[in-house]
Formats: sequence, C-alpha cells, structure tokens
Amino acid sequence: MKLNHYLAFLSLIVPFCVSAQDKNGYLIDRNNHRTEVLFKDVDFTDNTAIRYRVSENEAYQAIDINDIIEYGIGDNFKFVKRTVKHDKLFTETATVKEPILEKETLFLNVIEEGDINLYAYFDKGRMKFFYEIKDSSGGAVQFIYRKYSSDNRYVRENNYFRNQLNDILKCESLQVSDFINLKYKKEDFLKIFKQYNSCKRNEPSKIYDNKTNKKLKLKYSAIAGIYQNDFSVEFYKGETEKISKTTFGLGGEVALVFPSETVEVFIGMEYNSSFSGESKFGKILGPYDLGHNFKFESAFLNVNIGARYNFILNNKNKIFIDGAVLISNPLDDIEYTISYPEASGVENKTYAYPSQTNTSLSFGIGYTFNNKISACLRVDTNKDVFKSGAPVEAKSNFSRAGLNLKYTFN
Repeated sequence: MKLNHYLAFLSLIVPFCVSAQDKNGYLIDRNNHRTEVLFKDVDFTDNTAIRYRVSENEAYQAIDINDIIEYGIGDNFKFVKRTVKHDKLFTETATVKEPILEKETLFLNVIEEGDINLYAYFDKGRMKFFYEIKDSSGGAVQFIYRKYSSDNRYVRENNYFRNQLNDILKCESLQVSDFINLKYKKEDFLKIFKQYNSCKRNEPSKIYDNKTNKKLKLKYSAIAGIYQNDFSVEFYKGETEKISKTTFGLGGEVALVFPSETVEVFIGMEYNSSFSGESKFGKILGPYDLGHNFKFESAFLNVNIGARYNFILNNKNKIFIDGAVLISNPLDDIEYTISYPEASGVENKTYAYPSQTNTSLSFGIGYTFNNKISACLRVDTNKDVFKSGAPVEAKSNFSRAGLNLKYTFN
C-alpha cells in the first residue's frame, strides 16, 4: 500500500481569532443633514461594500448612494459625490490617444483639500485622479492619462495630466521641469501639490491619511464533506459498468480575503475516505467468454487551489460560487483481473494497475450563515487515476459530487 510512504495526515488549521472593530464616521445626506455613524471595517474605497449602523444595537445597512452626498472617517477618509466626465477606458490600452469622456456621478476619494482639491477614484483596482478649484464653477476635472496603441505594436502614453498640473499649479517656485517626469501615481501628485502649497504659504491644505482602509486578511476554516463517487474504465474491450459509492472527507482551508470581501483565493487540503468498488466488463456465459474486473480500493489526499466570489446579502450572510484546480493523490493501486471459464482450466490472472496523482476541476455553489457556517454543493470533473505503463492500455473515469460543510474560525 502507498499509505506507508506518506506522513500521517496532519491538521491544517489552528483557530485564529481576529477582532474587527467599527470605525467612527459620518454621513451627509442631500439635505446637508449630518449623521454620526459606526462603519464596519471593510474596504472603504468600495462604496458598494460599505456597511454602517447608527448605534451598536442596530443591524448594519448599506449606503443609499442616491441620498448620500458625502461620508468619511475623521481625518482618514472623506468621499464626496461629484458628477464628472471621465475616461471609461482608463484601465485598458486604447486604440486612440485622445480619451472619450463620459458623464457619470461618482464618489471621489478626497486626498488633499485646499484652494485646489485633489481627488481619486478607484477604477478596477487603479487610481484615477481629479482636481477641483475652490470657488470655481468648473467642478471636478479628470487628470488625463491614457495608454494607447494605434498599430497594435507599440504602447504609448498620453500624459496630458502634466500639462494640466502646470496650468493650475501656478507659483513662481514651480518650473516646467518640475512636471516633465511626473508619473500618474498618488505619490507624485502629492509631491507636486506639496511643492505648490509650500509656495502658497497663506493657503492651508489638509491631507487625508486613508490609513483605516481594511487590509487583506487570512480566513481559517475546517471542512467536512459527503460525496457520491462514480467509477468506470475504458479499455480495448469497451467501457466497464459504472459503479457509485459514497465516501466522506475531512480537511481544512486557508483563504486570502480581499478588502471588499467579495473575492477570495484559497487553498484547501482534504483526506477523502476509501472508495471501494469493482467495475466489471463482460459475463462468462460460454467457454470462450472472459470477464474483466477492475477493483479499486483507495483513499485520497486532495488539494484544492482556487478562487471564490461572494454575493453579500447583509453583514452576516452571503451566497458564493467558486472554482478550483483539484490535485488528487490516490493512496492505493487498482487490481485488474481477467476471469476465464472454469472448463478452460486456465487460472484467473490478476495485474496491478499503478495509480497516479491527477488533476481535475472542482466547482461549488453555497451559502454562508453568520460568517461562520457554510454549506456548499460541489461537483468535480472526471479524472484518470491510472498511471501510464499499465499491463493493458486503459483510462479510468472517476468523478465526484457532494456536499461540504465548513466552519470558519475567524
């Protein structure tokens, strides 16, 4: 048995507790009414993920983006609603240099406030920058930057934002050379604004730290499962009968949760109890008939590596879907027996088919209650457990479907 060549299956998971604390903040509605609230510790740059409550005894609720015009957390975060024209292809490589600006109402992250406000908008993981001149009717204007390739060969950059900065940051200590090498990133914008504010000493400015933003976190879970397994073999005679057996699984999972809490990547390890069955082809009815039996008795060590998407229903419950690559290692070989009629006087012949580590795909859909307990329906695609070099060329079809129950410790 191969089991003797493996170390004992060790537990992956040690409970790990992380306490999440509310953040004191505020909301301002379109009637300019300010409400002090408690924000849940989530990704504060994603307004769809933000949850708040007025007191600790109340349930969390989502922001009404149609009614709210501003929200924030002290000197750390401030978001204001603005109707702007911006480049919707900002995160892509376009085919033309000049952007086509489309009108949209967005919540802009205030980075710096002064006689010229600096804003950011998080677009598909990248920061898009805007400015707004105090007491001006022009509103918030995007700093233009675009990657483009007109010939599908060379990628070029439209760095018009440097011209815009040179136009609005007027001060005797700033020269054209200060703008030429600026990159389209937060650090460079803050650097040039700092130079501008140092020159304009009479114009106070305020920088928001953005330090309370939720970070990536690890989530630890224990998993138990029950599965229906199907096994058959394709070989030179045809395909054997399909047999179905029930097995059980036990293991753990570590997931890296992104700040929005909608996306996770995970790795899981599982011990799957022994599958035991015999798949047959042919019946011995006459002197020339042969029987072909494939007997498979083996447990498995499985590793899942994949990604999960959560549809958040409220602060405690969610629906999720996931997909993973399943690496499965059977711990025993397969016996192949050729059966002869008794009258032939020939003894049955038994061969060992070596098994091998194999890969397949695994898909799941489930529900999480109270951020602790999850139930998930899983389906694994077919995998071939035979190793090349067997006595008879053959391919096995081994698939699995079942139910996982998961408990999350933190």
